[in-house]
Amino acid sequence: EHIRVLSQWHRDSGMDGYFKAADYVVQAAKDAGLEDVRFIEQPRDAANYTARSAELWMVEPVEVKLADIAETPVSLADGSHDADLTAELVWIANASKDTLKRLDVAGKIVLTDANPGTAVANAVYEKGALGVVSYVTSEGRSPLDVPDQIAWSRIGQTPPAGKSPTFAFMLSPRKGEMLRKLLDTKSLQDIFATGKRTPGGRIVLKVRVDTELGTAPGRTGFVEGWIRGSRIHDQQIVITAHLQEEKSSANDDGSGCANILEIARAYNALIKAGKMPRPERDIRFWWTDEIYSEYRYFQDFPEEPRKFLANVHQDMVGANQAMGSRVQHIIFAPYSRTSYLDAVYGAVGTFLIETNNAFLAASRAGGYPRPFTRPLYSTRGTRDGYNARFVPHFSSSDHMCFVDGIIGVPAVATINWDDKFIHSSDDDLYQIDQTQLRRNAFLTAATAYVLAFAGPKDVRVLAGETFAQGEGRLANDVRTAMRIVRESDAADHGWADAALLVEQGIDREIRALRSSSVFAGGDHAARAVIEALVARLGPKQAAFTGDLASYYHELYGAEPPFGTVDSLGASVAKRIPANNGTLKEYFESRAKVQAQTKLHGIMRDEVYNFVDGKRSYLDIYKAVRAEQLAAGTWYYGTVTLQDVVTLLDAAVASGTLRIQ
Repeated sequence: EHIRVLSQWHRDSGMDGYFKAADYVVQAAKDAGLEDVRFIEQPRDAANYTARSAELWMVEPVEVKLADIAETPVSLADGSHDADLTAELVWIANASKDTLKRLDVAGKIVLTDANPGTAVANAVYEKGALGVVSYVTSEGRSPLDVPDQIAWSRIGQTPPAGKSPTFAFMLSPRKGEMLRKLLDTKSLQDIFATGKRTPGGRIVLKVRVDTELGTAPGRTGFVEGWIRGSRIHDQQIVITAHLQEEKSSANDDGSGCANILEIARAYNALIKAGKMPRPERDIRFWWTDEIYSEYRYFQDFPEEPRKFLANVHQDMVGANQAMGSRVQHIIFAPYSRTSYLDAVYGAVGTFLIETNNAFLAASRAGGYPRPFTRPLYSTRGTRDGYNARFVPHFSSSDHMCFVDGIIGVPAVATINWDDKFIHSSDDDLYQIDQTQLRRNAFLTAATAYVLAFAGPKDVRVLAGETFAQGEGRLANDVRTAMRIVRESDAADHGWADAALLVEQGIDREIRALRSSSVFAGGDHAARAVIEALVARLGPKQAAFTGDLASYYHELYGAEPPFGTVDSLGASVAKRIPANNGTLKEYFESRAKVQAQTKLHGIMRDEVYNFVDGKRSYLDIYKAVRAEQLAAGTWYYGTVTLQDVVTLLDAAVASGTLRIQ
């Protein structure tokens, strides 16, 4: 029901719809029993913008309304300006500069299947066109798969100096192709099924756009509410979802916003009924302007992240998985932040997957309920299974802000993928499954519940689960290392990569185990459990390396080249970077880093995340290279030492980092 309300607003950052959604969440959070609920206002670099009305009509050769934001708000690209004009339509294909060389578009509206921003830059600002009509698809989808979907898009709000502002309308691929076909023929036809056959070859459009544009800087912000802990206030659990998206954005991320409201309500109902004690740790709930709110808040209040224990994020958690074959991805933290949190999240997620999917041995032969042994259903949801899988870290949502190296807070998240409805007119309420909402709400609520009460007595469980989960990660490292040794065509037969996988895997697991000490406090017995498990890892490294060396010898009849480092590695082995300046200065400098590398975006982030004032350039390379190899080139691309050095040197040059 919360999604039903939120999905009525086009709520991109700074829009009236965003603030209406925030006002609703403020009241809903209070109704759910949260304390100290407030809207935390934040400055916004750009001016606030809202489209009031926009219509696109074809007036020749027949009169047909093509788009109206009263019907579909994403029909107008955000950032469009006021317009009231009538002009001829011209097809410009991919809107490239080369294509436009051969076309006269001055004083006309252009039709393209390319990004509207490209058409605005090349056709409007350079060639004098009046505006753009685009039928590009969202997220690069095939038009054949989504013929009637309208992509959410935007153009720059501020035109170049000396240029007039413009507009861009968005159409579905089917409607865009109908316009293109009409331009292509001069014969009689009735392409738009008006009942009137007319000659094609020429189209005239009428445009009316009414927008409200403020002055920069504008304003945005996020909603915060609390369940105050009974005892511990400097190890807060932050549960997040983001309000900022297009109309209707029911799944992305109306689902997450609604789910964390429901988690807050359920917690408070249980506390009030005496079925759950008040959490020992503070739980903070944030409904944000995606990614921007967190980074801005951390810079404005740099002491706050030091109080965070963990972030659990909900994004795209209501997908009806039968529509579009969507899979719920349960996302672990990156290797730079592997911790107790992955163990708790993994345990709860595994429970959900195993008890909400059908297994022949459990139901038919074991006598347990069918089709699922511990089902979570919603009355008005489907009876489908929980199609979910664990995946290595990916970002693209709010949890990325917490794991950022200079912030350093473990974070996990749920996002369904692939999603053919995201960022389009199709992300609406009818795509939502209340059963999946409930399961994902349970995943976050149960994870946060464990963290809220964990203490010295729980370290045995947390450290044990972390150790056991790490065994799985290490097994993957060894399997990958053996494959590299077997398949590499490098001079060393991949030994350097194989060895660093084992070395870095052990380092990762030691960090993960010791992260549980946050719950141990001064309890020596709890800390002893952790250190006993840590002590088991040293012999494992020797054993795994020995296994690899034996395998190498059997394959190639020689000992592996232990300890070799190339000249570049040797030259940077003692160059130790550290983060520089305040949080605000750090992020301002990082935005200016100029480095041409082939690093995958997440691996680029991980280079920054591993900077701690202790690791050298070479150490950072090894850690990131091992993470890339463990997940696979298909997932994280290829990490090279040269690319890592190039990025770190550029970060030092910009003032983001300093050399110790």
